[in-house]
Amino acid sequence: MVLKALQAHKMEASWEGPFTVQQRLGVVNYLTAFPTSNRKPKVYHINSLKPFYSRDLKVCQFTAQGGDDAEWPEGVYYEGKSAGNVEEVNLSMTLGRMQRQQIKELCPSYTPMFSATPGLTEWAYHSIDTGNVHPIRAQPYRVSPQAKTAIEREIQDMLPMGVIRPSGSVWASPVILVPKPDGEILFCMDYRNLNAVTCPNNYPIPRTDELLEKLGRAQFISTLDLTKGYWQVPLDESAKERSAFITYVGLYEFNVLAFGLRNAPTTFQKLVDGLLEGLGEYAVAYLDDVAIFSDSWAEHLEHLQKVFERIREVGLTVKAKKCQIGLNRVTYLGHQVGQGTINPLQAKVDAIQKWPVPKSKKQVQSFLGLAGYYKLFVPQYSQIATPLTDLTKKK
Repeated sequence: MVLKALQAHKMEASWEGPFTVQQRLGVVNYLTAFPTSNRKPKVYHINSLKPFYSRDLKVCQFTAQGGDDAEWPEGVYYEGKSAGNVEEVNLSMTLGRMQRQQIKELCPSYTPMFSATPGLTEWAYHSIDTGNVHPIRAQPYRVSPQAKTAIEREIQDMLPMGVIRPSGSVWASPVILVPKPDGEILFCMDYRNLNAVTCPNNYPIPRTDELLEKLGRAQFISTLDLTKGYWQVPLDESAKERSAFITYVGLYEFNVLAFGLRNAPTTFQKLVDGLLEGLGEYAVAYLDDVAIFSDSWAEHLEHLQKVFERIREVGLTVKAKKCQIGLNRVTYLGHQVGQGTINPLQAKVDAIQKWPVPKSKKQVQSFLGLAGYYKLFVPQYSQIATPLTDLTKKK
């Protein structure tokens, strides 16, 4: 594993990998290759490397960022004391000893819920209504040898998980590979033709400003991120057939909700709204991002337990490393919220300020899309943006 600087925050870093050490160049330097990308091998200091271990067992580790080192109950491991096959959940560094102990007593019962493996709920399923339209079938796009390798790898990863299966469908959508800023390739389905004939589902997606207003008043906030959220929702049989995608190595179809399908967000939002039904005074969700918020610590413990119970009952799993427990301020939906305040993220503000002067209609639209996300923080934003918006509407 390699400790690499984050794209958005160069002063912060995270572990990435696994990568391959090609050669030892000295006492402390190693030439490291990136077999899953087109990046050239790079030299890393030993302090930026650590061994990678394949993890089959999923045990939850709760990491406190500061404070006393207390013993953890059986089944939960404290940082530095675990064997390695763990999923980490971050506890707020502002929590006191007693508060951490209460979390330690609460969480062992829910350890299986924190898993990098997606669950599979029986509370919802996704259907694709195409009416009487004849099946749409496309040919695979022409791709480079590197892209073929990426496609093979993704398919071999998804097949054992049951995410996809070989298909004999009369429907077929092509695969499109999208390059990421870090050099990796994002495996996507080009469902545009399928989506064009899919009947829309008008279930509402919540307004982010209303969710943020609820969280902004809280003194304690915890955030949970569902593991590959869409993949925890099954497709019905007709939807599986329509989700089929074609590659140069064969035809496959999804067993679970695939990214890019029309109505996927509304199906998932309806699921999480049902999950939190009756808990709206202290829990909200925007798709797979769940937030629990409370005015006091005693309430927060109770609220956490109720939400954990619902998640376990529904059969979902949570991505441990993206969860944060007991914070007084959190990053949620691109904002910093908590303790009575709502603020924009500085990195996004910097991106807006450094945006080059638009020179085309498309560039103006791109800028408005970015700047409009923080329009609540810009006095008289509508008066400023209206002339630009009108400009983009002209032919």
